[in-house]
Amino acid sequence: MALGRRFVGLRAHGETVGVRLEDATTGAVDEVVAETVIGADGAFSAVAQAAGWPRQRTVPLLQAVVTLPKDLPSDTARVWFLPNETPYFYWLIPESEDRGVVGLIGEDGADTRRGMERFLETHGLTALEFQGARIPVYERWVPPVRRLGGGRVFLVGDAAGHVKVSTVGGIVTGFHGALGIVETVLHGGSSQALRTLRRELGLHRLVRRTLHRFTEADYLRLLDAMNGRARRLLSAYTRDEATPLLLRLCVGQPRFLFLGLRALLTAGLSRSA
Repeated sequence: MALGRRFVGLRAHGETVGVRLEDATTGAVDEVVAETVIGADGAFSAVAQAAGWPRQRTVPLLQAVVTLPKDLPSDTARVWFLPNETPYFYWLIPESEDRGVVGLIGEDGADTRRGMERFLETHGLTALEFQGARIPVYERWVPPVRRLGGGRVFLVGDAAGHVKVSTVGGIVTGFHGALGIVETVLHGGSSQALRTLRRELGLHRLVRRTLHRFTEADYLRLLDAMNGRARRLLSAYTRDEATPLLLRLCVGQPRFLFLGLRALLTAGLSRSA
């Protein structure tokens, strides 16, 4: 274990990979060699850049810590879909008995900050502190492994873009990607976990493409379609089980499928016009 070091680069080193590390105290640069290198260093991964992966597109995520409104129980979360302000959503999630976090995913940093300030003012909330980050946007599957010399470089988590773009969350998908890397390193060949992850991320991308085209009227229709069977399915499956959840939802309530197709077709006709 090399603590107090900063990653500065990679190079092919025969049958291995040379990893260059800078001592944080002295500034001296040393090199260690390994057959396998795994980059888990976030959305702006230096390992990915050094190994030649393309830079990922990211979106801003902004949160404000607030005092919980008196009408919101500490075991209840709220979500607002306001497509005129963001194609994603606002949320308010309690983190204690008296505090919560208002969050917003946007597409432009300055617009996201203005949207957050406007939302807080509208709802009579005061930010106690702000938190921000940029999150990768999954656009297509990029194999999370590359050869460098005789060694291999892998990416996991945000570094690999393993984020479900429907909600822009990546904890569970990041662990699934890590499991796939473990399978590949230990057993070689293709990984079932990575194949499953690719399918799930693609499905979440389709959901996001659909929701990006939703109007407020579409969201109201979506809520109106929440019959008893749909609510039971949503309580039985998590959003990280997209394939079985969406299949069962469309069978149990076909209006969901019609709403999605309508949004996609309407957008296509608008572009053609």
